[in-house]
Amino acid sequence: MIAPVAVLPSIYHGDPLPELKTGEGFCLIRHFAPSLSGKLLRQQAHCWLRQILTSCLPVTDTQLIIARTPEGKPWLPDFPQWHFNLSHSGTSAAIVLCRGAEVGVDLEKVSGKVEVKKAIARRFFHPDEQRWLAEDEANYLLRFTRLWSVKEAWLKARGTGLTQSLAGFCAIPQHCGIAQVSGAHQAQTGLLHHQLIENDGVYCLAYGACSAQKDLPVRWQVFVYLADVKPSLRAAGI
Repeated sequence: MIAPVAVLPSIYHGDPLPELKTGEGFCLIRHFAPSLSGKLLRQQAHCWLRQILTSCLPVTDTQLIIARTPEGKPWLPDFPQWHFNLSHSGTSAAIVLCRGAEVGVDLEKVSGKVEVKKAIARRFFHPDEQRWLAEDEANYLLRFTRLWSVKEAWLKARGTGLTQSLAGFCAIPQHCGIAQVSGAHQAQTGLLHHQLIENDGVYCLAYGACSAQKDLPVRWQVFVYLADVKPSLRAAGI
C-alpha cells in the first residue's frame, strides 16, 4: 500500500491508538469512500480530526476548543503541549499529532498538467529545486507533487503557511524518505518524512515537526486506516 521509507519495521495492528508521549509523533492516514470528495470530504476529515483529538484528550466533543493563531494555524488552547495538523486531498486525509513540538502535514494527489506545474516552479521554487525537477522530465509531475507536499508540510509546521516565500528555503526529497530543509535562517532548517500512497490514484504525503529544542528528536508512528480494517502501524525515527 505504501512504498518503504527510511528504515521501518514490519507493519503491525494497533487499535485504539497507544499513548502519545512527549517527543513522539503520530501520522494517521485515512481513505474515505469514493463518493466523498470536495466539501463532503472536508467535512468528514474535520469530523475525524475531532474524533481523534477527543479520543486522546480528556474532553468531549462539545468541550474541545480549536483556536487559530494570527497566521491561521489551528491549536488547542486548553492543551498547549499537544500539536496537530490536518490535510486532505482526493478521497484521503492525514492527521499528525505530537506532544512538545509543532507539526505539519500535507497530502497531495498527483494530478494536473506538467506545463502548469513548470510555470509554478519557475516562479516560486528555489533554484536548486528547479534543477532537481528538471533532472527527470518523465516523472516531472510526481516530483513536483512530492516537492510541493514537503514544502507545504514544513510551512504548516512552522505556522507560517504560504505567507513565507517558497523560494526562501530548499527541501529536496531524498530516496531514503527524508527531506532536508535548509534556509537562510537557523529556524528554517529541519527534516521531514515523505512517502507515496496509493488509493484512487497516487498521493504524496509529507510530515514533520519543528521545535525550539533543536536536539529533540521526534519518533514517528504511522497509522493507515483502511476500509473495515483496523489501523496498521509503522514506526520511523528522525
